[in-house]
Amino acid sequence: MVLTLRQRTRLAAVHQILDTAMDLFDERGYTDVTVEQIATAAGVSPRTFYRYFGSKEGLFTTDPYAVIGAEPPEYHIDPADLPGSLLRMVAAIADPAQRDAAQSGEPWRGMRYVLEEPAVRAAVYAALDEHSRRLTDLLRAGEMPAARARVTARTYWFGVYFGALEQWHLDGRKRPLTEYLEESLAALHHLP
Repeated sequence: MVLTLRQRTRLAAVHQILDTAMDLFDERGYTDVTVEQIATAAGVSPRTFYRYFGSKEGLFTTDPYAVIGAEPPEYHIDPADLPGSLLRMVAAIADPAQRDAAQSGEPWRGMRYVLEEPAVRAAVYAALDEHSRRLTDLLRAGEMPAARARVTARTYWFGVYFGALEQWHLDGRKRPLTEYLEESLAALHHLP
């Protein structure tokens, strides 16, 4: 995806705010850091922070590319190849060579807070629910029956993606996340 200068500038600001927030959370703890402190440390106004993220929990749910008006994740999904689409998206995020130059931080750096902070976890679940709804619509547009589309979408976002991400983090991030995704996808074939 080729970004305009304005989009690159906004994306750099988003990633600066994200990196600053994670540094502050790691230093002081999630609950002891305010939006105002994040904004000040990142060199932006609280208004800019709220425009990009909406809330402190939004740091964990906002797709940085959506902030600049780029395509949502569903744009990159091939309904005929959901496993391959998910693997390609995660590989692109995880591979520093494929990420935009503005993305300086470690992908999924905030996963610790998703697991430890109930408000963050609830926000992430709500975001996954929205992704599931959009994927359901995409699958339904391809003539998949409603129940199958909903279960498929939720299985991929909550079960495969989030389940793999959670286990990868709990295991200490020792192996590539894509290996966890592949194991999760294989598990789908072995269900009774």
